[in-house]
Amino acid sequence: MQYFPKISTCSIVLIGHFNPAIFHPSWLKARKIESENTQVDDFKNFSLKDQFTQFSIESRFYSVQADRFMIETSSAPWVKILDISTKIFSELLPHTPITAFGINRIDHFELPDFQSRNKLGRKLAPIAPWGKFGQEMETKELELTGGLLSLTMQKKSRSEGNYKETNVTIEPSKLIDSSRGVYMMVNTHKPLNNLPSGHGSDQGINMLASCFDKAIEEAELIINNIWNLGINQ
Repeated sequence: MQYFPKISTCSIVLIGHFNPAIFHPSWLKARKIESENTQVDDFKNFSLKDQFTQFSIESRFYSVQADRFMIETSSAPWVKILDISTKIFSELLPHTPITAFGINRIDHFELPDFQSRNKLGRKLAPIAPWGKFGQEMETKELELTGGLLSLTMQKKSRSEGNYKETNVTIEPSKLIDSSRGVYMMVNTHKPLNNLPSGHGSDQGINMLASCFDKAIEEAELIINNIWNLGINQ
């Protein structure tokens, strides 16, 4: 069965040193990062000396703190947020220090029924090793059935001295049907510890761009595998 998520998003997170007061819809439009015709929704500039800004422009959500920049979209192609990040930090703010980045793919999908989701949970987190505690998770009453609430798996790798983590989290979805919905997030996290002191954002953004497509491809393969595991039971 072909996989169609109910809700799908992608985000880029940069860790470093940022000036949240700079990030404003009018600034993005004036520099042609966002089109002048795009609709701005729910702009908020939180106080504490402008240390937190967030707003939405069409399908894109921006959130900026002093140590964290995030851009998220709910509309493919996902590469759009990479293009925006590259323009901001390679062309406009190239001296911004970036110490790590993350690429996140999130999908919410729906299995046919509660039993299908429960079987998937049992495959990923068997209850037998839990002894009597695990046995008591089984019941004929749906609202009393226990099992997997959240599971995170982590893969670590190193290539040419560069360290990377891939973290996969699965749990019941809070945004779609509570008895059938599944939430999955695949996070690719890469610290930039090997960059020279005093570097700007160029090298970090170049590394982000070089691994973006591969990270998205791996994330969607992982999510699709779990979807198929849930459907083909």
